[in-house]
Amino acid sequence: MPLILSDQKLSFCLALSNSTTIELCLGLELCGFAFSPLTSLSALFMLQMMKFAWDNYKRYAWGKNELRPLTKNGHIGNMFGGLRGASIIDSLDTLYIMGLMEEYNDAKEWVQTSLDLNSNGEASLFEVNIRYVGGLLSAYYLTGEEFYKKKVVELGEKLLPAFNTPTGIPRGVINLGSGTSWSWGWASAGSSILAEFGTLHLEFVHLSELSRNPIYTEKVMNIRKVLNKIEKPHGLYPNFLSPVSGNWVQHHVSIGGLGDSFYEYLIKSYLMSDKRLKLT
Repeated sequence: MPLILSDQKLSFCLALSNSTTIELCLGLELCGFAFSPLTSLSALFMLQMMKFAWDNYKRYAWGKNELRPLTKNGHIGNMFGGLRGASIIDSLDTLYIMGLMEEYNDAKEWVQTSLDLNSNGEASLFEVNIRYVGGLLSAYYLTGEEFYKKKVVELGEKLLPAFNTPTGIPRGVINLGSGTSWSWGWASAGSSILAEFGTLHLEFVHLSELSRNPIYTEKVMNIRKVLNKIEKPHGLYPNFLSPVSGNWVQHHVSIGGLGDSFYEYLIKSYLMSDKRLKLT
């Protein structure tokens, strides 16, 4: 997939995997979206960067969770409870949307033949949700391939025990095999983290839709109820909440780390509900 770049002129073209040639001087149309020549340059550059990143991940780290670019080897890490292929799952929708179908089909085949959900390690509820559950859901909605649906519902069931707390606020770490859950050792007084338990809503609502089991929506709506009921100091949401008492453990507030994606999911879930879901 060569990118022809000469003297920064708009005479670039990219041969996509489906043999379609995009000429930027005429404007780029990708997945039904038309781009002006100027934005076409940016879009093409992003496509090239995705191809570069994917090719190197496949060459040096295929099946591992991520590529270590300096040492050029794969890394599994301890965030995903023994699950593999996080970069593959997380890239399915991007590859498909960008029209990189050869690369997408390689990823699809890996999911079909190599994604094993029968792991028995400690996983971040947050990370597994946004990478694996989100990735599989997106792939299913884009393609309609039933095996994505089957995989994501199976994985969703493994996450439910994290919510078995007195308040229903999930703990941050779960053993995907035993269902045992606990809070991060660094989290203040065994608390759950706002950006983690607040970044489940989109995926869990869709898990209920696909499985026709309301329990997933009930779990995340209960989080909203707890947050609505509890007093917010100065009208703000602190970052540390006890999953046992339902009280704030401390009043540290951040819209960066520890808090950021909670606010992102508020607006996204509001839009996903056709602006019917209350934010407070």
